[in-house]
Amino acid sequence: MGKISKFSRILIILLIILLPIKISSTLNKSIRTVNLKIAVDEEFRKKEFWRPKINRIISNVSKIFENSFGIKFEIKGFARWLSDNSKNTMLELLNDLRKKIPHDKFDVVVGFTAQPNLEKKLLGISLYLHNYILLKELKSETEMTLFLTHEICHLFGAADLKGEESIMNVDKPINKFDDFTCKIILLNKYRNFNPNLFPLPKNKLNSAISLYKQRKKLNRKELDINVLLAQFYLEKGDYDSTINECLEVIKIKPNLPEIYNLLGIAFRRKGEVEQAIKAYHKALSLQRDFPDIHYNLGIAYMKKGMINEAIEEYKKAIKLNPNFAKSYSNLGFAYFQKNMIDEAIKECQKALEIYPELAEALSTLGGALILKNELIEAENLIKKALEINPNLPEAHNNLGNIYLNKKMLKQAIQEYKIALELNPNYPKAHYNLGRAFLLQGLIDKSISEFKKAIRLKSDYYQAHSNLARAYLEKGLIEKAIKECEKAIKIKPDYGFAYSVLSYIYFKKKMIDKALISCQKAISIDPSLPEAHNLLGILLENKGKEKEAIKEYQKAIKLKSDYFEAHFNLGNLYFKKNLLNKSIIHYKKTIEINPNFAQAYNNVAVVYFYQEKYDLAWEYIKKAENLGLKVHPEFKKEVLKRLKF
Repeated sequence: MGKISKFSRILIILLIILLPIKISSTLNKSIRTVNLKIAVDEEFRKKEFWRPKINRIISNVSKIFENSFGIKFEIKGFARWLSDNSKNTMLELLNDLRKKIPHDKFDVVVGFTAQPNLEKKLLGISLYLHNYILLKELKSETEMTLFLTHEICHLFGAADLKGEESIMNVDKPINKFDDFTCKIILLNKYRNFNPNLFPLPKNKLNSAISLYKQRKKLNRKELDINVLLAQFYLEKGDYDSTINECLEVIKIKPNLPEIYNLLGIAFRRKGEVEQAIKAYHKALSLQRDFPDIHYNLGIAYMKKGMINEAIEEYKKAIKLNPNFAKSYSNLGFAYFQKNMIDEAIKECQKALEIYPELAEALSTLGGALILKNELIEAENLIKKALEINPNLPEAHNNLGNIYLNKKMLKQAIQEYKIALELNPNYPKAHYNLGRAFLLQGLIDKSISEFKKAIRLKSDYYQAHSNLARAYLEKGLIEKAIKECEKAIKIKPDYGFAYSVLSYIYFKKKMIDKALISCQKAISIDPSLPEAHNLLGILLENKGKEKEAIKEYQKAIKLKSDYFEAHFNLGNLYFKKNLLNKSIIHYKKTIEINPNFAQAYNNVAVVYFYQEKYDLAWEYIKKAENLGLKVHPEFKKEVLKRLKF
């Protein structure tokens, strides 16, 4: 940020006129072109010949950087910016610029303002992580060239310095690059200008940190160095060092909102969410209109399970910056967590309109489409997310769900395990891994995973109800009932828990209780195929066969590949001597689950009664090949008819 006294201004103008620019000795001959979008507010546009003036300033700055670092700047577009005249600080006005003028396809947005009521101290301001610069109108183009050069240096990682004859001198900048600034700009020469990614790749973080640490050893209390170190430590995942840098800044200058934002992120990523929330609230008390703080506060609320509060913060961030792709993505994820699937899809699509390569939005959109049963598109989106970011646990979890839906249990388990390697404290991945183990018949492993999910998220009612299913498989009836009761206590309108409880009562031969629970499940959630199937069994048990058939049919309509319902319906049709209908559902059972030996046996029985003895024998052999011990008398009768 550039600031200067009136006397120093005059001195600088004289120096610029009298002295040639000093060229860096480490000149890099390859040229990097940076595309600029120029945003000009209404006050600046009132000035005579404002456009040629801006063109000249940019041209002069470009020559300086091209000669010194092999970086040139080209104006690729102009935008009319209606600036908010109620903003009287440069930071507030910079946020207004970010809100109203999107990056689009440009690298950097440079705003020019001539608002008369702005603070006098700062002449320019820029954000390293967001690629925006704001510059005041000054008395001369020479001054504006100097201060725009200063702010562009910030975009390439430079810091405000003390005790240097340098463009980055915080009190008296001059048209000269000091050695430290040269090194840091050259390191950042090919920095990324994508606002959704950190400017430098992982392999350059240590080099940048080393340069900043060397500068810090001079002990000149240059707070920009602390701030930049905090940003780089944060990106590297060194949260303790981030916190230390932030606290050093706060001791000297306790009113910087951006430093509390960084502090909050570091605390949050360390798992100290309450500390993070305190830091964000402090930041907001200093600057209410900072979209990044609202966004980060939303993440912290999500960590605490405060989804409604998180949604409000994401909405505030979007209102302050309608081009904030990550806020739309996180808002979509919050809606996804609330099972508001259509809303989740809508927000993720908005995020992807702004930034099509946002892995988190692709993953969440894929997860939402799974629940819409649009599995092909969902899988494509999730795999694209993993191509962009292979270390995204949510995407691995969602891909596991795709495989689970496709009955590819080994692949599903592998994806859930990868998700948990990336984030061991991911309750949903533990829960899904438990479901996969349960389907594999690995009951003890499933119980272990459901318990881990509950330890991480005590109100995880889905995990409680599935833990009940696992206990039921082991014959631990009382434990199963308790888990269902816990699920219902957490969420009284959770139909699936009543469905599981109904099945437990059925196993205990408590038919009336089972019937009441099953009907309760369906009244809460008529879309539960398991509940309709079980109700069919219960009604059949009471001799209400017509009603039972309707329930089996409802279960199949809700879940076309529900082989248990097909099998039960086949059995009931067989009992009613409707053999043709019966065999249709037995064969459908086999089509869905080719390893279900009993279905082959039952097809053989139907063929026997239809006097198709050769087919009956064929299906007997298939059943036996799958390990079923076919009744010897039945085999004997089939062979007798075949005259073997």
